[in-house]
Amino acid sequence: MFAVAVAALALTFSAGVASAGAEGATSPYASQAKQAGLTASQTSALQNEVDRYLAQMGGKQVAANVIDLGGKNLMFVALPGEAHPRDMTKGALVDHCWPGVTDGYFCAYAGGNFTGTSIPMYNCARYRIPWTANGSWINNQTIGTVANFLDDSGVSRWHDGGAYSDDADAPWYWVHWVKNC
Repeated sequence: MFAVAVAALALTFSAGVASAGAEGATSPYASQAKQAGLTASQTSALQNEVDRYLAQMGGKQVAANVIDLGGKNLMFVALPGEAHPRDMTKGALVDHCWPGVTDGYFCAYAGGNFTGTSIPMYNCARYRIPWTANGSWINNQTIGTVANFLDDSGVSRWHDGGAYSDDADAPWYWVHWVKNC
């Protein structure tokens, strides 16, 4: 289901880009960003942020501000300077981290107080954390589900007290992975 939604969205936006013609788009998603009300400068800043994450984590850009992280989950990239990622897919891809955290999810945020780029985690797995400054997280999984925070060797160095729990000012500098279960 997840892969079908991502593939359908990519096909839809590819068709939109093809019809955009000679507008001089700097990325395949420039027309999508324009439809979301972004200026050319904001579109460029957002694409630079997406490109930085792609270089660091891999994956595939599937919308102006969404990265498919290998079919396991999505990353929703906030426009630099904005508190939360915008919905640029008209609801086709849902950020389960905003507004509020959907039941069953663990959400990691680049910024403190549950702001910035977000990584929603649902399936029990190990998820890469790309940030090195303080950010935040919310564990809204099934009551009692414990999330483990792993270092660069994959060793669990800390775990939360189980869902529901959160940290509005979490140090990501030592966390390279979160195993959400």
